[in-house]
Amino acid sequence: MKKVDKMEVLHSQSAEFIQKGEVGKFLKLIPDTFIIKGSEEEKGFNQGYALRHLNRKDILLIDVVEKETLKAVKLLVEDGYTIKGILLSNSSVYKNAYSDLKTISEDAGGAPIFAHPRNSIKDNYKTKDITAKQEVLKHFEIDVYDLPGNGGGSVLIYSDFNDGMLFTGEDAIGSSYDAEENIFSRPTMDSKNSEFGLAESWGSFEKPFSYLFPLHGKPGFNLEEGQQTDILNKLSRIQS
Repeated sequence: MKKVDKMEVLHSQSAEFIQKGEVGKFLKLIPDTFIIKGSEEEKGFNQGYALRHLNRKDILLIDVVEKETLKAVKLLVEDGYTIKGILLSNSSVYKNAYSDLKTISEDAGGAPIFAHPRNSIKDNYKTKDITAKQEVLKHFEIDVYDLPGNGGGSVLIYSDFNDGMLFTGEDAIGSSYDAEENIFSRPTMDSKNSEFGLAESWGSFEKPFSYLFPLHGKPGFNLEEGQQTDILNKLSRIQS
C-alpha cells in the first residue's frame, strides 16, 4: 500500500485547483491519482479519474469516456503507458460517451471496458463484468461494491492506494464547486426501493477511506475517521 506524502500534494487538494485546471487534461491530485474534467453539469462538470500503477507503466481509467477527454487518453498511449482498463461506474457514464465502446477501447490502445452486467448497454462491444473477480482490479488493489442503480446497476470502486480511495460514481454527490461547504449526498433515485437499498448499502460500508472522489462535485481530501463516519451516516440516512 502506497502512503501519501502530505507536503507533496497539499497544493492540489482544493476545489480552486480543480476549477482552474483545463478541461480535458489530467490534473494530479495525490500520488499516481489524477482527475480529468469533462462536460459541464449542475455541480460544475463531469469528472473522471486515472490511477497510475506503482510500476509507472500501467494506467486504469475510471469514468473517462467523454469527447473532452479523448485527446488526453490518446496522449497517454502515445507516451507509452498501457491502459489496463476503463471502468464505468454506472449507466449514465456510458450515455455521455463520445462513441461506441469498440472505438473507445481502440482509442485507449485496446483497453478492455468494465461495466455492471445489469446495465443495458446497447452496443456490440462485449464489456467485462466489473463486479466479478478481475485480475486487473487486483493489480490496482481495487475492490468493487455492487449497489442499486437507476434502471441498472452501479458500483463503488475502492482502492487501497494512498491510504484508501473511494470512487463513488453517482452514488455520492459532492458539493458544488462554488459552495463553501464540502458535503456529500445521495442521488435522487427512481423508486423508494432503490432509495432504501442505496441508503442501506452506505450504512453497511466499512472500509476506511482517506479520499472520496465522486463523478459530480467536490472531492473529499485527507478525511479523518470522524469525518468518514459523518459522511457514511449522512449517506445512509433516510429522510422522513
